[in-house]
Amino acid sequence: MIPFFVVDRPVSLEILKGVFLEFPNLKFGLMTHANVSPNFIQVFRAFPYKTSLKYLDDEEHRINEATVNKQLKNNIIKMADSGAFQKNGSIKTYQQLFNTYLSLGVHFGIIKDVLHNMNATIESAKEAMDIYDKLELHDKFSLIGVAQGRTTEEYVKCYSQLLDLGYEYIAIGGLLKRNGNSNYVQVRSEKFLKDVVIAIQNEFSPKWLFVLGVYNPRRHALLNELGVWGADYKGWLFHYDEYYSESIQEFLGYPDVKKAYNKFIYYKNKFRSNRTRENRTLFWHARKELDSVLRSHGSSLQRLRFQEVRDAIKATIIPQMKS
Repeated sequence: MIPFFVVDRPVSLEILKGVFLEFPNLKFGLMTHANVSPNFIQVFRAFPYKTSLKYLDDEEHRINEATVNKQLKNNIIKMADSGAFQKNGSIKTYQQLFNTYLSLGVHFGIIKDVLHNMNATIESAKEAMDIYDKLELHDKFSLIGVAQGRTTEEYVKCYSQLLDLGYEYIAIGGLLKRNGNSNYVQVRSEKFLKDVVIAIQNEFSPKWLFVLGVYNPRRHALLNELGVWGADYKGWLFHYDEYYSESIQEFLGYPDVKKAYNKFIYYKNKFRSNRTRENRTLFWHARKELDSVLRSHGSSLQRLRFQEVRDAIKATIIPQMKS
């Protein structure tokens, strides 16, 4: 089971490169979307080359970086979707979308699917395959169809129709829901996820199966058991200790760091309990002060964040991949 880390900014690739470099024999996935900036398109295409290796203290990895880059290139699988579910949605025609996929240098490009709408997704899939064939892109990237529906039966029917259209690679979409009014999403039903995947496995026994948006370290074993080849993970960048309680320990011996850190914690908690504009301003001033003090001792909050995120990945995901 391959986790695909969702990325749309160069800094995310900088964080991940520090992890990938330590485990060059494991296969990792990168997922992005077609609405990213022109600069990110170039950085993503070239990755792991041209992405700087920040905040990695192991000199052995630094020395071997050039050698390992080639190995990483062969072990990283790149995928992109249309960005239909991003803030600004997708307004690209299929020809424009496929040109973006080519610019990104992806191995897999996903069609424009319609959430929970089997018929509209099939119509889109027909158009996508026609243009994919017409432009003779089969040797450039693999086109992924998406099964959508409201019931298990609709998912199976949609999957069958995608096979009839000639799709070799088919993902399962539409299994997420928004968490209240926030931008965060979660699986709408663990049982429904299992029911849909099991139904498709029983009916079609696919050799390749991707489930969109559902990866989480605590779900890794389940997805592996269900025979899922890969799934993307959007929340990885936010699953770290926002208080930096572990990574800051080595600096708390400095009185100025300890003082600034305690102030940072105080105003952070105050802002979290009462999100007024005044509390936000006080919190960000305290955060800026802590960053400045850390920089005077050769570190920074960004460095701590890199360390926290990398440690979280190495503690929760890597052991499951290795096993």
